Amino acid sequence: MLDVLLFSLIGIFLGFIAGILPGIHPNQFFVLLITFLPLLSNFSLQSLIALVISTAISNVFFNYIPSLFFSLPDSTTTMNVLPGHRMVLMGYGLNALFISIVCAFLTLVVSLIFLPLFLYMIPIIHQLVYPYIHWLLISVILFMIIKERRMKERVCSLLLYVLSGLWGIVTLNSVAISSEDVLFPALTGLFGLPGLIASIETNTQIPPQTYSRTIKIPQLTKVIVSGLLAGMLAGILPGAGEAQAGMIVSEVTGLKQEGFLGALAGINMSNLIFSIVSLYSLRKIRSGVALALDRILLKFGIEELLFCCGLFLFSAGVSSLLTWIVGKKLLKFLQRIDYKKTSIAILIFTVLMVFSLTGIVGLFILFVSTFLGLLPLVMRIKRTSNMGYLMIPTTLYFAKLNWVVNSILF
Repeated sequence: MLDVLLFSLIGIFLGFIAGILPGIHPNQFFVLLITFLPLLSNFSLQSLIALVISTAISNVFFNYIPSLFFSLPDSTTTMNVLPGHRMVLMGYGLNALFISIVCAFLTLVVSLIFLPLFLYMIPIIHQLVYPYIHWLLISVILFMIIKERRMKERVCSLLLYVLSGLWGIVTLNSVAISSEDVLFPALTGLFGLPGLIASIETNTQIPPQTYSRTIKIPQLTKVIVSGLLAGMLAGILPGAGEAQAGMIVSEVTGLKQEGFLGALAGINMSNLIFSIVSLYSLRKIRSGVALALDRILLKFGIEELLFCCGLFLFSAGVSSLLTWIVGKKLLKFLQRIDYKKTSIAILIFTVLMVFSLTGIVGLFILFVSTFLGLLPLVMRIKRTSNMGYLMIPTTLYFAKLNWVVNSILF
């Protein structure tokens, strides 16, 4: 039991590193774990499971710090930049962090309570939906375009979906860089650096932050249910992700800023939970953590699933407390320094990370992706239009039409 506890704490630390530092993803740790798996045969399987689960769970929590305070999202927090960063600039950064932590934790608890129901429903939903995934993705794209306010903005959004989608087809199928390595420079350019560049250009400063000890999350029940359902939707629609699911939920439920932010946090958490449930009920790998568990275990049965549930609760409890402590101290530190210089330093550090991890090819992808990422700011449309980078290639794949585009481009 002590080895399980030790490996859980190590995993929480790895999740912290992956959450705080741009360019580091828990999947990189999972790849190393799989690579050196023969050397870890002296450790129990429970210890290795604890390492994987705690890394993934803690990363969900610690990811909120850069996504809220630095506008540097990864693929799971691209939408959190919008309401969360806005709250920081209004002086409610601690409230935003608190809402994210609480809603993520509560969504986890509710997910585990209704786990038997999900185990029964997910195979049925998957069987019904799978043949029509490409049509559902197209519907999501059209929905996002229509939600733009004016016809000019809708045309710009459609154009950006197509441009980013073509860029996704080219880079995700490139022989110069692997499809896994390309995501860091591409998503950083599309969603991370544009926010930093905009804050540098406007000389953004973090204002004095206020924090109320009696924070109220409006419509909390609706927020948690929305996070659960949207997390399931994100799992069913590969390529759409939490960003589009969160936007659809926001429009359907009418959640305000705080509720929307809480629902997004719930989506991040529930999507992780559903990836583990899919491994058990569908025998399908939907995430890096599911791949690691599949390689570690010969059989992922009900005992392993229940063991993971206990690890979920322990890792989430420790990680939520640490995220709150680190987030408060970091925000106080940022208020005492020049935010413009800090943003420039983060931008330089991110570019260096891209170069060190992906080389010259990664820098080129970062440059083009950043250009595409700045277009929504210029066109005054939603930055989610750039999610065409993942959605259009995925749509073509499920429509069995990707060979047509590939034959033309390659």
